[in-house]
Amino acid sequence: MSLSSDAEGDPKQAPSARGRFSWVAANKRNLLIGAMTALLGVCGVAVAVAPWLYSSTAAQSAIAAQLQDATGLYIQAHGKPRLLLAPRPHVSIEGVAFADHNGALVIQAEELFGGLKLLPLLSGRLDVDSITLKRPRIKVDLDQKPIDAPGAASRAAATQPASPAAQKADNFRLGVLNLVDGSLRLRRNGKDYAADRVSATLDWRKIGEPAALTSAFDWRGERLQLILWVARPGMLLRGDPSVVTARLDGESLKLEAQGVVEASANARYAGRVAGSAASVRQALNLFDLEAPLPGPFGDAQFSAQAAITAREAALKDLHVHVDGNAFEGDITLRDDDGKPCLTAALKSDFVALKPMLADAPPLLGPDGQWSREPLDPPNLSGVDVDLDVTARHARLGRLTIDEARIFLALRDGVLDLSLAEARAYRGALKAHATFKPADGALAVHASAQTAGVDARALLWDALGTQTLGGTLDSSLALDASGAAVADMMHSLNGRFSAALSDGEITGVDFERALRRFEKRPLSSAQAARSGSSALQNARLSLLIENGVGALSEGAAHGPGFALRFEGSANLAERILALKAAAQEADAAGKPRDKGLQIAFDLAGGWDELRLAPDPQAFIRRSGAAAPLLPEAPPIE
Repeated sequence: MSLSSDAEGDPKQAPSARGRFSWVAANKRNLLIGAMTALLGVCGVAVAVAPWLYSSTAAQSAIAAQLQDATGLYIQAHGKPRLLLAPRPHVSIEGVAFADHNGALVIQAEELFGGLKLLPLLSGRLDVDSITLKRPRIKVDLDQKPIDAPGAASRAAATQPASPAAQKADNFRLGVLNLVDGSLRLRRNGKDYAADRVSATLDWRKIGEPAALTSAFDWRGERLQLILWVARPGMLLRGDPSVVTARLDGESLKLEAQGVVEASANARYAGRVAGSAASVRQALNLFDLEAPLPGPFGDAQFSAQAAITAREAALKDLHVHVDGNAFEGDITLRDDDGKPCLTAALKSDFVALKPMLADAPPLLGPDGQWSREPLDPPNLSGVDVDLDVTARHARLGRLTIDEARIFLALRDGVLDLSLAEARAYRGALKAHATFKPADGALAVHASAQTAGVDARALLWDALGTQTLGGTLDSSLALDASGAAVADMMHSLNGRFSAALSDGEITGVDFERALRRFEKRPLSSAQAARSGSSALQNARLSLLIENGVGALSEGAAHGPGFALRFEGSANLAERILALKAAAQEADAAGKPRDKGLQIAFDLAGGWDELRLAPDPQAFIRRSGAAAPLLPEAPPIE
């Protein structure tokens, strides 16, 4: 009541209420007309969709006809279609299957969700503009007959370029296809491939308009994302070129390409490609491939101008960064009767060779002897390789070479490696090695030559010692085989020869020792183990059989002494046993008749070599100490 009294007593409330009443009264006719229009619209929609609401067979047939016209696939539905108008008109069908005429492509989905266009629906037609397949299972068998699906794409491909028929085909309306939580099973050349958790969207509104595919899927334990864009798919179907962009992203691999594709009988791609991989080996495993050469192939990046056909991929203007090395050049990969063949010509300012030997087994075991760990050489027979590398500088540990030309050839699993030419330590170096795996073992043939090399610098970088200096010319040839490094060293056969000129022996002074030998024989032994000896020339020849090297020739000459040595080097057991005799000589190193001689022994394990004068020779020369020696037994 109080509310009524307040309204009557308020001069501002009464006019407002009267105004609203007057507006309603004045617009009563318009409101009635609007309500009737809305009712008629609802009735019209009801009349338009009534055939589809009450006849599932008609709705299913209409949708199947559209999809079959677009895809060329046979369609079968197990459930009845349900037509819903909110939040937007759509149709839902449970249990849908698609297949091509040959059965090479089969798709089974738990549910099909089709978006409908509103205006055609109001006119009584079902026009699908988008399809979503929930949990589709896709099977593709490329070993059977080819996929036969005479849909819109096939019809467009069959038309002549720039013809009225092609223009009509390009105007065929498609739409958007979504795959949700699907799986793919692909069979090709007798091998099966699988992708799971497949999510994809293909946005292709018309045959002649750009098509975009975005997808994500699990492949060989890794989540990959694929993006593909085709500028003119209609022209591409007819064999004309079209711009294409593609990108593949994963944890272990990233690839991208942008160029022109021709899908004619001689399909090809020409354009820019680039990629990166934390591990090339892991990335290649995604495609059931193996790295053609030993090495980690880590932290890799590349970019190139590519020309790719069905049987060959040529990469020009290639820039590669791998294992800390940078290369430029060309690479060609071709299919030679089903076998991949890789040909490459690369150059680099600096190459670190150590990463290339990362997979090599250790040479020594925990006991300091040759390793007995099985070699287990990799099977490299799946690809043939021809590699030509030019490097201004190359390094292996502390060893360095300059202006190197390296050739690598891989044929039927046999690796052939050649250092054709190189400058090293003020001289020249050549080397060659062949590695042939067989039944878990490895057979090796190796050879090397040096000419005019600085021996002191070479030994320091190779072995950490500066015992010898001078200009070194050498030749080495070795053969070995075995299932472990120790086995190979016991089977080692070959030869080694070396010549040293204008050099020096550090740690022994033969000339000084010989001068003192006449007057103070015992103290001359100490003098021999200090200082250094200048060398005019030295030579040796080593013949190796079953891991043991016999010194067949060994001589050295310097001012005031001539040195001859003989003995053996047990390479398999890492033991050296050499005997040397130094004789007085003139300034030119020519031995003096009846000149004094001093005998020395160089013996022991490789890690504990001992250089010791023959004590009995020094004692016999000493008049005071000679009576201390035992008498020699009489000769019978």
